Amino acid sequence: MSANPIQERGLLPKNRVVAVFDLDGTLTFSDSLLPFLRFVAGDRAFFLRLPLVAAILAAMALRLVSRQRAKELVLRMFLRGRSRAELERQGERFARDRLPAMLRPQASARLRWHQSRGHHSVVATASLALYVAPWAAGAGFDDVLATELEYDAHGCATGRILGENCRGEEKVRRLQERLGELSGLALHGYGDSAADRAFLAYCTEAHYRPFREIAAPAAAREEARVNRLGDFLRLMRPHQWVKNAFVFVGIIFGHAWTTWPLVLAACGAAAAFCLTSSAVYIVNDYADRERDRVHPKKRHRPLASGRVTPRAALCLAAALASCGLALAYAAGPLVAALVVGYAAMNLAYSFALKNVVILDVFVIAAGFILRILAGTLGIGIAPSQWLLVCSLFLTLFLGFTKRRSELLSVGTEFLIHRKALLHYNPQLLDKMIGVCAGAALMSYSLYTMSPATVRVQGTENLIYTIPFVAYGIFRYLFLLHAKHAGTDTSRELARDPHLLATLLGWGIVTLALIA
Repeated sequence: MSANPIQERGLLPKNRVVAVFDLDGTLTFSDSLLPFLRFVAGDRAFFLRLPLVAAILAAMALRLVSRQRAKELVLRMFLRGRSRAELERQGERFARDRLPAMLRPQASARLRWHQSRGHHSVVATASLALYVAPWAAGAGFDDVLATELEYDAHGCATGRILGENCRGEEKVRRLQERLGELSGLALHGYGDSAADRAFLAYCTEAHYRPFREIAAPAAAREEARVNRLGDFLRLMRPHQWVKNAFVFVGIIFGHAWTTWPLVLAACGAAAAFCLTSSAVYIVNDYADRERDRVHPKKRHRPLASGRVTPRAALCLAAALASCGLALAYAAGPLVAALVVGYAAMNLAYSFALKNVVILDVFVIAAGFILRILAGTLGIGIAPSQWLLVCSLFLTLFLGFTKRRSELLSVGTEFLIHRKALLHYNPQLLDKMIGVCAGAALMSYSLYTMSPATVRVQGTENLIYTIPFVAYGIFRYLFLLHAKHAGTDTSRELARDPHLLATLLGWGIVTLALIA
Protein backbone atom coordinates (compact mmCIF):
# COMPACT_ATOMS: atom_id res chain seq x y z
CA MET A 1 0.00 0.00 0.00
CA SER A 2 1.37 3.47 -0.85
CA ALA A 3 1.96 5.93 1.97
CA ASN A 4 0.65 8.72 -0.26
CA PRO A 5 -2.11 7.52 -2.60
CA ILE A 6 -3.13 11.02 -3.72
CA GLN A 7 0.29 11.84 -5.12
CA GLU A 8 0.28 8.58 -7.07
CA ARG A 9 -2.68 9.85 -9.10
CA GLY A 10 -0.34 12.41 -10.62
CA LEU A 11 -3.02 15.14 -10.70
CA LEU A 12 -2.11 18.63 -11.84
CA PRO A 13 -4.24 21.73 -11.30
CA LYS A 14 -7.13 21.88 -13.75
CA ASN A 15 -7.21 25.64 -13.30
CA ARG A 16 -4.88 28.25 -11.97
CA VAL A 17 -6.49 28.65 -8.53
CA VAL A 18 -4.80 26.61 -5.78
CA ALA A 19 -5.45 26.49 -2.02
CA VAL A 20 -2.56 25.27 0.14
CA PHE A 21 -3.27 24.35 3.77
CA ASP A 22 -0.80 23.61 6.55
CA LEU A 23 -2.12 20.94 8.93
CA ASP A 24 -0.86 21.29 12.53
CA GLY A 25 -2.18 24.46 14.15
CA THR A 26 -3.92 25.59 10.96
CA LEU A 27 -6.44 22.90 10.08
CA THR A 28 -6.12 21.38 13.58
CA PHE A 29 -6.20 22.92 17.02
CA SER A 30 -2.82 21.47 18.00
CA ASP A 31 0.12 19.30 16.95
CA SER A 32 -0.84 15.88 15.61
CA LEU A 33 2.50 14.02 15.69
CA LEU A 34 2.74 13.38 19.44
CA PRO A 35 -0.91 12.24 19.65
CA PHE A 36 -0.15 9.84 16.78
CA LEU A 37 2.95 8.47 18.54
CA ARG A 38 0.91 8.02 21.71
CA PHE A 39 -1.78 6.26 19.67
CA VAL A 40 0.80 3.86 18.21
CA ALA A 41 2.83 3.21 21.38
CA GLY A 42 0.03 3.21 23.97
CA ASP A 43 -0.26 5.43 27.04
CA ARG A 44 2.16 3.55 29.30
CA ALA A 45 5.04 3.39 26.81
CA PHE A 46 4.42 6.97 25.71
CA PHE A 47 4.59 8.44 29.21
CA LEU A 48 7.64 6.37 30.15
CA ARG A 49 9.50 7.83 27.17
CA LEU A 50 8.19 11.35 27.65
CA PRO A 51 11.19 12.56 29.74
CA LEU A 52 13.51 11.64 26.86
CA VAL A 53 11.21 13.47 24.44
CA ALA A 54 11.37 16.53 26.69
CA ALA A 55 15.17 16.33 26.78
CA ILE A 56 15.35 16.13 22.97
CA LEU A 57 13.01 19.11 22.57
CA ALA A 58 15.09 21.07 25.07
CA ALA A 59 18.26 20.26 23.10
CA MET A 60 16.50 21.43 19.94
CA ALA A 61 15.38 24.67 21.62
CA LEU A 62 19.00 25.28 22.69
CA ARG A 63 20.09 24.53 19.10
CA LEU A 64 22.26 21.64 20.18
CA VAL A 65 20.57 19.45 17.56
CA SER A 66 18.74 20.41 14.37
CA ARG A 67 14.97 20.23 14.14
CA GLN A 68 15.14 17.31 11.70
CA ARG A 69 17.62 15.41 13.88
CA ALA A 70 15.44 15.96 16.96
CA LYS A 71 12.38 14.73 15.06
CA GLU A 72 14.24 11.63 13.88
CA LEU A 73 15.37 10.85 17.44
CA VAL A 74 11.75 11.01 18.63
CA LEU A 75 10.50 8.93 15.68
CA ARG A 76 13.21 6.33 16.29
CA MET A 77 12.16 6.09 19.93
CA PHE A 78 8.57 5.18 19.02
CA LEU A 79 8.55 3.74 15.50
CA ARG A 80 11.89 2.06 14.81
CA GLY A 81 11.54 -1.62 13.90
CA ARG A 82 7.80 -1.47 13.24
CA SER A 83 6.71 -2.89 9.91
CA ARG A 84 5.42 -0.63 7.17
CA ALA A 85 2.17 -2.55 6.96
CA GLU A 86 1.56 -2.15 10.71
CA LEU A 87 2.31 1.59 10.64
CA GLU A 88 0.06 2.15 7.65
CA ARG A 89 -2.80 0.36 9.45
CA GLN A 90 -2.19 2.51 12.53
CA GLY A 91 -2.06 5.63 10.36
CA GLU A 92 -5.39 4.83 8.73
CA ARG A 93 -6.99 4.16 12.13
CA PHE A 94 -5.63 7.41 13.56
CA ALA A 95 -6.83 9.32 10.48
CA ARG A 96 -10.29 7.80 10.85
CA ASP A 97 -10.78 7.77 14.63
CA ARG A 98 -8.69 10.61 16.11
CA LEU A 99 -7.73 13.27 13.58
CA PRO A 100 -11.27 14.48 12.73
CA ALA A 101 -11.82 15.50 16.38
CA MET A 102 -8.72 17.71 16.20
CA LEU A 103 -9.93 19.79 13.22
CA ARG A 104 -11.00 23.41 13.44
CA PRO A 105 -14.59 23.64 12.11
CA GLN A 106 -13.97 27.03 10.47
CA ALA A 107 -10.86 25.67 8.71
CA SER A 108 -12.83 22.69 7.40
CA ALA A 109 -15.52 25.07 6.19
CA ARG A 110 -12.90 27.11 4.32
CA LEU A 111 -11.55 23.96 2.68
CA ARG A 112 -15.06 23.00 1.53
CA TRP A 113 -15.52 26.52 0.15
CA HIS A 114 -12.45 26.13 -2.05
CA GLN A 115 -13.47 22.65 -3.14
CA SER A 116 -17.00 23.77 -4.05
CA ARG A 117 -15.45 26.24 -6.52
CA GLY A 118 -13.23 23.63 -8.12
CA HIS A 119 -9.99 25.00 -6.67
CA HIS A 120 -7.05 22.63 -6.51
CA SER A 121 -6.57 21.86 -2.78
CA VAL A 122 -3.22 20.85 -1.29
CA VAL A 123 -2.25 19.93 2.26
CA ALA A 124 1.44 20.65 2.90
CA THR A 125 2.71 19.60 6.30
CA ALA A 126 5.70 18.37 8.25
CA SER A 127 3.47 15.69 9.80
CA LEU A 128 3.80 12.08 8.70
CA ALA A 129 2.21 10.98 5.44
CA LEU A 130 1.27 7.75 7.29
CA TYR A 131 -1.85 9.39 8.68
CA VAL A 132 -2.07 12.63 6.70
CA ALA A 133 -2.48 10.87 3.32
CA PRO A 134 -5.45 8.62 4.25
CA TRP A 135 -7.16 11.49 6.06
CA ALA A 136 -6.59 13.88 3.14
CA ALA A 137 -7.97 11.32 0.67
CA GLY A 138 -11.20 11.20 2.65
CA ALA A 139 -11.29 15.00 2.97
CA GLY A 140 -11.09 15.43 -0.81
CA PHE A 141 -7.63 16.99 -1.16
CA ASP A 142 -6.02 16.87 -4.60
CA ASP A 143 -2.43 16.68 -3.38
CA VAL A 144 -0.56 15.74 -0.21
CA LEU A 145 2.93 16.97 0.62
CA ALA A 146 4.06 15.44 3.90
CA THR A 147 7.08 13.97 5.64
CA GLU A 148 7.84 10.37 4.67
CA LEU A 149 9.41 7.69 6.86
CA GLU A 150 12.42 5.69 5.72
CA TYR A 151 12.16 1.87 5.70
CA ASP A 152 14.94 -0.72 5.53
CA ALA A 153 15.20 -3.67 3.14
CA HIS A 154 12.87 -5.72 5.34
CA GLY A 155 10.13 -3.10 5.27
CA CYS A 156 10.73 -1.91 8.85
CA ALA A 157 10.92 1.74 9.89
CA THR A 158 14.44 2.98 10.60
CA GLY A 159 13.25 6.03 12.56
CA ARG A 160 14.79 8.34 9.98
CA ILE A 161 13.04 10.68 7.58
CA LEU A 162 13.14 9.90 3.88
CA GLY A 163 14.66 12.99 2.32
CA GLU A 164 13.91 16.26 4.12
CA ASN A 165 11.35 17.27 6.70
CA CYS A 166 8.48 18.95 4.81
CA ARG A 167 8.86 22.32 6.50
CA GLY A 168 9.88 25.86 5.58
CA GLU A 169 11.84 26.07 2.32
CA GLU A 170 11.42 22.32 1.76
CA LYS A 171 7.67 22.88 1.64
CA VAL A 172 8.20 25.57 -1.01
CA ARG A 173 10.46 23.25 -3.02
CA ARG A 174 7.87 20.47 -3.00
CA LEU A 175 5.08 22.84 -3.99
CA GLN A 176 7.16 24.06 -6.94
CA GLU A 177 8.01 20.50 -7.89
CA ARG A 178 4.36 19.49 -7.77
CA LEU A 179 2.62 22.59 -9.12
CA GLY A 180 5.25 24.30 -11.24
CA GLU A 181 6.10 27.98 -11.00
CA LEU A 182 4.12 29.32 -8.04
CA SER A 183 4.18 32.93 -9.20
CA GLY A 184 1.94 31.98 -12.12
CA LEU A 185 -0.84 30.65 -9.85
CA ALA A 186 -3.70 32.32 -8.04
CA LEU A 187 -2.45 30.86 -4.78
CA HIS A 188 -4.38 30.93 -1.49
CA GLY A 189 -2.19 29.94 1.45
CA TYR A 190 -3.09 29.07 5.03
CA GLY A 191 -0.40 28.64 7.71
CA ASP A 192 0.27 29.24 11.38
CA SER A 193 4.01 29.02 12.10
CA ALA A 194 7.05 31.14 11.31
CA ALA A 195 8.23 28.39 8.94
CA ASP A 196 4.97 28.69 6.96
CA ARG A 197 5.86 32.25 6.00
CA ALA A 198 8.21 30.73 3.41
CA PHE A 199 5.36 29.43 1.23
CA LEU A 200 2.93 32.21 2.23
CA ALA A 201 5.34 34.69 0.62
CA TYR A 202 4.42 33.18 -2.78
CA CYS A 203 0.67 33.44 -2.22
CA THR A 204 -1.54 36.05 -3.83
CA GLU A 205 -3.79 35.66 -0.79
CA ALA A 206 -1.83 34.68 2.31
CA HIS A 207 -3.68 33.88 5.54
CA TYR A 208 -1.51 33.64 8.66
CA ARG A 209 -3.26 32.05 11.66
CA PRO A 210 -6.67 32.78 10.14
CA PHE A 211 -8.83 30.45 12.23
CA ARG A 212 -7.67 31.24 15.79
CA GLU A 213 -10.19 33.89 16.76
CA ILE A 214 -12.88 31.27 17.38
CA ALA A 215 -12.51 28.96 20.36
CA ALA A 216 -12.52 25.21 19.98
CA PRO A 217 -15.77 23.37 20.72
CA ALA A 218 -15.97 21.90 24.20
CA ALA A 219 -15.17 18.32 23.16
CA ALA A 220 -12.16 19.36 21.08
CA ARG A 221 -10.95 21.70 23.84
CA GLU A 222 -11.18 18.86 26.32
CA GLU A 223 -9.26 16.50 24.03
CA ALA A 224 -6.60 19.10 23.27
CA ARG A 225 -6.00 20.35 26.80
CA VAL A 226 -5.51 17.03 28.63
CA ASN A 227 -2.01 15.55 28.94
CA ARG A 228 -0.34 17.98 26.56
CA LEU A 229 3.46 18.07 26.38
CA GLY A 230 3.56 21.68 27.61
CA ASP A 231 1.61 20.74 30.72
CA PHE A 232 3.95 17.82 31.41
CA LEU A 233 6.89 20.22 31.20
CA ARG A 234 5.17 22.63 33.61
CA LEU A 235 4.48 19.71 35.92
CA MET A 236 8.22 18.92 35.96
CA ARG A 237 9.03 22.57 36.89
CA PRO A 238 12.31 22.83 35.00
CA HIS A 239 12.77 26.41 36.29
CA GLN A 240 13.39 24.85 39.71
CA TRP A 241 16.40 22.95 38.39
CA VAL A 242 18.51 26.02 39.13
CA LYS A 243 18.52 24.79 42.76
CA ASN A 244 20.61 21.83 41.66
CA ALA A 245 23.49 24.19 40.94
CA PHE A 246 24.40 23.51 44.60
CA VAL A 247 25.86 20.24 43.29
CA PHE A 248 28.67 22.22 41.65
CA VAL A 249 29.79 23.94 44.86
CA GLY A 250 32.49 21.28 45.36
CA ILE A 251 33.76 21.59 41.76
CA ILE A 252 34.05 25.38 42.03
CA PHE A 253 35.47 25.78 45.54
CA GLY A 254 37.50 22.57 45.33
CA HIS A 255 39.37 23.78 42.22
CA ALA A 256 38.28 20.63 40.37
CA TRP A 257 36.95 22.25 37.18
CA THR A 258 39.91 20.94 35.17
CA THR A 259 39.50 17.36 36.42
CA TRP A 260 37.11 16.08 33.77
CA PRO A 261 36.08 12.80 35.45
CA LEU A 262 34.94 14.83 38.49
CA VAL A 263 33.21 17.42 36.30
CA LEU A 264 31.34 14.69 34.41
CA ALA A 265 30.39 13.00 37.68
CA ALA A 266 29.09 16.32 39.04
CA CYS A 267 27.07 16.90 35.84
CA GLY A 268 25.59 13.42 36.17
CA ALA A 269 24.72 14.07 39.81
CA ALA A 270 23.10 17.41 38.92
CA ALA A 271 21.07 15.76 36.14
CA ALA A 272 20.02 13.02 38.57
CA PHE A 273 18.78 15.60 41.06
CA CYS A 274 16.95 17.46 38.28
CA LEU A 275 14.99 14.38 37.24
CA THR A 276 14.45 13.14 40.79
CA SER A 277 13.33 16.54 42.07
CA SER A 278 10.86 16.77 39.17
CA ALA A 279 9.50 13.34 40.14
CA VAL A 280 9.15 14.54 43.73
CA TYR A 281 7.34 17.71 42.60
CA ILE A 282 4.89 15.58 40.64
CA VAL A 283 4.21 13.30 43.61
CA ASN A 284 3.81 16.36 45.83
CA ASP A 285 1.36 17.91 43.38
CA TYR A 286 -0.50 14.62 43.21
CA ALA A 287 -0.82 14.51 47.01
CA ASP A 288 -1.82 18.19 47.20
CA ARG A 289 -4.09 18.39 44.18
CA GLU A 290 -7.32 18.73 46.18
CA ARG A 291 -5.88 21.41 48.50
CA ASP A 292 -4.26 23.23 45.58
CA ARG A 293 -7.65 23.66 43.93
CA VAL A 294 -8.64 26.19 46.60
CA HIS A 295 -5.30 28.05 46.48
CA PRO A 296 -5.42 31.34 44.52
CA LYS A 297 -2.30 30.48 42.47
CA LYS A 298 -1.69 26.74 42.80
CA ARG A 299 -5.15 25.90 41.45
CA HIS A 300 -3.69 26.60 38.00
CA ARG A 301 -1.12 23.79 38.29
CA PRO A 302 -1.57 21.01 35.70
CA LEU A 303 -2.81 18.36 38.16
CA ALA A 304 -4.99 20.67 40.25
CA SER A 305 -6.60 22.16 37.14
CA GLY A 306 -7.17 18.74 35.54
CA ARG A 307 -4.99 19.42 32.48
CA VAL A 308 -2.90 16.35 33.39
CA THR A 309 -4.57 13.17 34.64
CA PRO A 310 -3.30 11.59 37.89
CA ARG A 311 -2.39 8.31 36.15
CA ALA A 312 -0.33 10.07 33.49
CA ALA A 313 1.41 12.19 36.14
CA LEU A 314 2.41 9.16 38.21
CA CYS A 315 3.71 7.35 35.11
CA LEU A 316 5.85 10.38 34.31
CA ALA A 317 7.11 10.56 37.91
CA ALA A 318 8.12 6.88 37.82
CA ALA A 319 9.98 7.37 34.54
CA LEU A 320 11.81 10.45 35.83
CA ALA A 321 12.77 8.72 39.08
CA SER A 322 14.10 5.68 37.21
CA CYS A 323 16.22 7.80 34.87
CA GLY A 324 17.43 9.92 37.79
CA LEU A 325 18.54 6.87 39.78
CA ALA A 326 20.38 5.46 36.75
CA LEU A 327 22.26 8.75 36.25
CA ALA A 328 23.06 8.95 39.96
CA TYR A 329 24.51 5.43 40.03
CA ALA A 330 26.59 6.24 36.96
CA ALA A 331 28.01 9.23 38.87
CA GLY A 332 28.87 7.03 41.85
CA PRO A 333 27.29 4.65 44.39
CA LEU A 334 27.38 7.30 47.14
CA VAL A 335 25.65 9.77 44.82
CA ALA A 336 22.94 7.18 44.19
CA ALA A 337 22.51 6.67 47.95
CA LEU A 338 22.20 10.43 48.49
CA VAL A 339 19.66 10.76 45.68
CA VAL A 340 17.61 7.89 47.14
CA GLY A 341 17.81 9.56 50.55
CA TYR A 342 16.70 12.85 49.01
CA ALA A 343 13.72 11.18 47.32
CA ALA A 344 12.72 9.25 50.46
CA MET A 345 12.97 12.37 52.63
CA ASN A 346 10.87 14.39 50.22
CA LEU A 347 8.23 11.69 49.94
CA ALA A 348 8.01 11.70 53.72
CA TYR A 349 7.72 15.48 53.50
CA SER A 350 4.93 15.28 50.91
CA PHE A 351 2.77 12.94 52.98
CA ALA A 352 3.58 13.90 56.60
CA LEU A 353 6.52 16.14 57.48
CA LYS A 354 5.23 19.22 55.68
CA ASN A 355 2.57 19.47 58.38
CA VAL A 356 5.15 19.61 61.21
CA VAL A 357 5.99 23.21 62.08
CA ILE A 358 9.69 24.22 61.70
CA LEU A 359 10.68 20.64 60.76
CA ASP A 360 9.03 21.25 57.38
CA VAL A 361 11.55 23.98 56.59
CA PHE A 362 14.48 21.92 57.91
CA VAL A 363 13.55 19.13 55.49
CA ILE A 364 13.74 21.61 52.59
CA ALA A 365 17.14 22.83 53.80
CA ALA A 366 18.36 19.24 54.17
CA GLY A 367 17.61 18.69 50.49
CA PHE A 368 20.14 21.38 49.57
CA ILE A 369 22.75 19.94 51.91
CA LEU A 370 22.31 16.55 50.24
CA ARG A 371 22.92 18.21 46.87
CA ILE A 372 26.18 19.71 48.15
CA LEU A 373 27.26 16.39 49.63
CA ALA A 374 26.52 14.62 46.34
CA GLY A 375 28.78 17.12 44.54
CA THR A 376 31.55 16.79 47.12
CA LEU A 377 31.73 13.55 49.11
CA GLY A 378 29.75 11.70 46.44
CA ILE A 379 32.40 12.31 43.77
CA GLY A 380 35.48 12.40 45.99
CA ILE A 381 35.86 16.08 46.98
CA ALA A 382 36.17 17.08 50.63
CA PRO A 383 33.44 19.61 51.53
CA SER A 384 34.14 22.84 53.39
CA GLN A 385 32.47 22.81 56.81
CA TRP A 386 31.90 26.57 56.74
CA LEU A 387 30.20 26.34 53.35
CA LEU A 388 27.92 23.58 54.65
CA VAL A 389 26.96 25.77 57.61
CA CYS A 390 26.41 28.78 55.36
CA SER A 391 24.30 26.72 52.95
CA LEU A 392 22.21 25.38 55.83
CA PHE A 393 21.34 28.83 57.16
CA LEU A 394 20.84 30.29 53.69
CA THR A 395 18.34 27.59 52.76
CA LEU A 396 16.59 27.92 56.13
CA PHE A 397 16.36 31.66 55.42
CA LEU A 398 14.75 30.99 52.03
CA GLY A 399 12.43 28.37 53.54
CA PHE A 400 11.13 30.65 56.28
CA THR A 401 10.67 33.54 53.84
CA LYS A 402 8.64 31.18 51.65
CA ARG A 403 6.42 30.29 54.62
CA ARG A 404 5.92 33.97 55.45
CA SER A 405 4.92 34.75 51.89
CA GLU A 406 2.54 31.78 51.79
CA LEU A 407 0.99 32.78 55.10
CA LEU A 408 0.13 36.22 53.79
CA SER A 409 -1.00 35.07 50.33
CA VAL A 410 -3.50 32.30 51.15
CA GLY A 411 -5.59 34.28 53.63
CA THR A 412 -8.34 32.44 55.45
CA GLU A 413 -7.75 29.27 53.44
CA PHE A 414 -4.29 28.65 54.94
CA LEU A 415 -5.40 25.69 57.07
CA ILE A 416 -6.69 23.85 54.01
CA HIS A 417 -3.61 24.71 51.99
CA ARG A 418 -0.90 23.78 54.50
CA LYS A 419 -1.61 22.73 58.10
CA ALA A 420 1.82 23.78 59.37
CA LEU A 421 0.94 27.40 58.54
CA LEU A 422 -1.57 27.27 61.39
CA HIS A 423 1.35 27.35 63.84
CA TYR A 424 3.28 30.16 62.14
CA ASN A 425 2.69 33.87 62.40
CA PRO A 426 4.51 36.80 60.76
CA GLN A 427 6.22 37.87 63.99
CA LEU A 428 7.66 34.41 64.69
CA LEU A 429 8.77 33.99 61.09
CA ASP A 430 10.42 37.42 61.04
CA LYS A 431 12.52 36.46 64.07
CA MET A 432 13.61 33.16 62.54
CA ILE A 433 14.29 34.84 59.19
CA GLY A 434 16.49 37.42 60.96
CA VAL A 435 18.45 34.73 62.83
CA CYS A 436 19.03 32.70 59.64
CA ALA A 437 20.00 35.75 57.57
CA GLY A 438 22.54 36.84 60.17
CA ALA A 439 23.92 33.31 60.60
CA ALA A 440 24.25 32.82 56.83
CA LEU A 441 26.08 36.11 56.39
CA MET A 442 28.36 35.48 59.36
CA SER A 443 29.21 31.90 58.37
CA TYR A 444 30.03 32.99 54.82
CA SER A 445 32.21 35.79 56.16
CA LEU A 446 34.06 33.35 58.43
CA TYR A 447 34.52 31.01 55.46
CA THR A 448 36.20 33.73 53.39
CA MET A 449 38.63 34.50 56.25
CA SER A 450 39.29 30.92 57.35
CA PRO A 451 42.98 29.87 57.16
CA ALA A 452 41.86 26.64 55.48
CA THR A 453 40.03 28.64 52.80
CA VAL A 454 43.04 30.89 52.21
CA ARG A 455 45.24 27.81 51.87
CA VAL A 456 42.92 25.98 49.44
CA GLN A 457 41.89 29.00 47.36
CA GLY A 458 45.29 30.67 47.41
CA THR A 459 43.88 34.10 48.17
CA GLU A 460 42.86 36.27 51.15
CA ASN A 461 40.65 38.43 48.96
CA LEU A 462 37.42 36.40 49.06
CA ILE A 463 36.43 38.81 51.81
CA TYR A 464 35.57 41.27 49.03
CA THR A 465 32.69 39.05 47.91
CA ILE A 466 30.89 39.55 51.24
CA PRO A 467 29.10 42.76 50.07
CA PHE A 468 27.44 40.78 47.25
CA VAL A 469 26.07 38.24 49.74
CA ALA A 470 24.90 40.95 52.14
CA TYR A 471 23.21 42.95 49.37
CA GLY A 472 21.50 39.82 48.01
CA ILE A 473 20.06 38.96 51.42
CA PHE A 474 18.89 42.52 52.06
CA ARG A 475 17.37 42.78 48.59
CA TYR A 476 15.46 39.56 49.15
CA LEU A 477 14.14 40.89 52.47
CA PHE A 478 13.02 44.05 50.68
CA LEU A 479 11.14 41.99 48.06
CA LEU A 480 9.57 39.92 50.83
CA HIS A 481 8.23 42.90 52.80
CA ALA A 482 7.68 45.54 50.12
CA LYS A 483 6.68 43.42 47.13
CA HIS A 484 5.17 40.39 48.95
CA ALA A 485 7.51 38.11 47.00
CA GLY A 486 9.22 34.96 48.25
CA THR A 487 6.88 32.14 47.28
CA ASP A 488 9.21 30.97 44.47
CA THR A 489 12.92 31.76 44.86
CA SER A 490 13.82 30.66 41.33
CA ARG A 491 11.27 32.99 39.76
CA GLU A 492 12.23 35.90 42.01
CA LEU A 493 15.85 35.46 40.99
CA ALA A 494 14.93 35.51 37.30
CA ARG A 495 12.52 38.44 37.57
CA ASP A 496 14.43 40.84 39.82
CA PRO A 497 17.35 42.51 37.98
CA HIS A 498 19.02 43.46 41.28
CA LEU A 499 19.15 39.85 42.50
CA LEU A 500 20.27 38.58 39.11
CA ALA A 501 23.02 41.20 38.83
CA THR A 502 24.14 40.46 42.39
CA LEU A 503 24.42 36.75 41.71
CA LEU A 504 26.30 37.31 38.46
CA GLY A 505 28.61 39.83 40.12
CA TRP A 506 29.35 37.46 42.99
CA GLY A 507 30.05 34.62 40.55
CA ILE A 508 32.36 36.68 38.33
CA VAL A 509 34.35 38.16 41.22
CA THR A 510 34.61 34.80 43.02
CA LEU A 511 35.83 32.97 39.93
CA ALA A 512 38.30 35.76 39.16
CA LEU A 513 39.75 35.47 42.68
CA ILE A 514 40.02 31.70 42.93
CA ALA A 515 40.83 30.79 39.30
